[in-house]
Amino acid sequence: MLAIVLGATLAWAPAAMAHAVVEEIVPSDGARLAQSPSEVRITFSETVQLLQPGDAQVVTATGESVTSGAAQVPPDNARQVVIPLEPRLAPGTYTVRWRVVSADGHIVPGASVFAVGDVPIGQPYLGGAGGASGPAETSPWAVGARWLELVGIGGLVALLLFRLLIWRAAWRPPPIIGGGSRDAALAWSRDAWWIGFGVLALVSLLGEACVLVVKTASATGVGILSALGDPAGIVRVLADTRFGSLLQIRTLALFALFAIGVWRFLAEYRTDRAPEPKDADGGTWQGVLMLAAGLVALGSISAQGHASVARLPVLQIPVDALHATCAAFWVGGLVMLAIWLLRLPRVAGEGGRTVGGIVLARFSQLALIAVALIVLTGVVRAFGEMNSPADLWQTSYGWTILVKIGLLAIASILAMRTRRVVTTLRRAGTPNTATLALIRRNAWVEIAVTLIIVMASSLLVAQVPPLS
Repeated sequence: MLAIVLGATLAWAPAAMAHAVVEEIVPSDGARLAQSPSEVRITFSETVQLLQPGDAQVVTATGESVTSGAAQVPPDNARQVVIPLEPRLAPGTYTVRWRVVSADGHIVPGASVFAVGDVPIGQPYLGGAGGASGPAETSPWAVGARWLELVGIGGLVALLLFRLLIWRAAWRPPPIIGGGSRDAALAWSRDAWWIGFGVLALVSLLGEACVLVVKTASATGVGILSALGDPAGIVRVLADTRFGSLLQIRTLALFALFAIGVWRFLAEYRTDRAPEPKDADGGTWQGVLMLAAGLVALGSISAQGHASVARLPVLQIPVDALHATCAAFWVGGLVMLAIWLLRLPRVAGEGGRTVGGIVLARFSQLALIAVALIVLTGVVRAFGEMNSPADLWQTSYGWTILVKIGLLAIASILAMRTRRVVTTLRRAGTPNTATLALIRRNAWVEIAVTLIIVMASSLLVAQVPPLS
């Protein structure tokens, strides 16, 4: 169904642009000039930034720089890079090399050649420091760092949503079960939630650190270890790029989330007793504030990616953020559901209410909505990045989307199978051990598939969408 809707939508999709690509370079690539030019002017499809003076230069066939002064991005046209040249260049072949930071945060390298005088045009000179290259956007380093970032921040958002929307429903009003079972469930869930919070907080910070180091290595054209030993380069990336500004916002949002979390942690562990059922959701307004900070962190990832330079970014950025939030809720909720079902009490209280049954039913309802929104927002995002249905099988970007669609179909089949079981449980009453075991097995398979989808999403961020 997703493939049919996507194909129908793309049949009328307008041209899309993402990643900075060269629209014009003067002198043009392969040009032979009778007179020496005074400058090289490169025009890109979107705004760009130069991180270092040497990121755009012109060199001879032996690698000697003929640039007169530092390359600049004119204040009145942030889509251009101007490289001033020395006067009266000698006859020969010259290589223009550049490495710019595009508006969507990607590092875009490139080179072209031109000749002065009646001489053969040689090959571009790509050696030396100016021709060095760091890890590519699609390298294991870059994809792995983004995967850690998405798992960490997405996991925190999922934890908060699970506690506010699902766990809260199981205890308001609380099922009437034995005091010992009730207290055990509340104490265990509190401990498990905070352990998960601490682990994901560390993962999110590690992910941000890895993303920053890998981006610095890519931007400065060095290896990962060299980037780690270059604090000045890290500061330049943080202070002088749009990516760095959004990373600072994301980090501040995470620290706000952690600060409120520490406050709530101390409040919940002020005694050794199990929390009361009314406190099972961790506090309403504290949870909402923590969730808001988490959503800001997750949304800043959307604001720095392809959505920010797609057609109608005002629409595409929130749609992409909603897509990521729903995916985080689905994947993270599955993990928590599988873990929670190992310990939740299965003894029915008055009226047949059980914690396990309520959590299963509640998650099933919300997960169905989340998956529907994932499909809908995925179609809107594809609409903003592609020109036609043929892009799905004619580009690597499209193939990655097809892989995501295939994995999503597998996970959706497993989810619908689980939903049928949950629907049956509503009529049957108390879930038995065998049924819970079946649901847990399905959940772990779904988790494995969806984590691969997250990996595909990490790769998709680095790939160039189809261009007009």
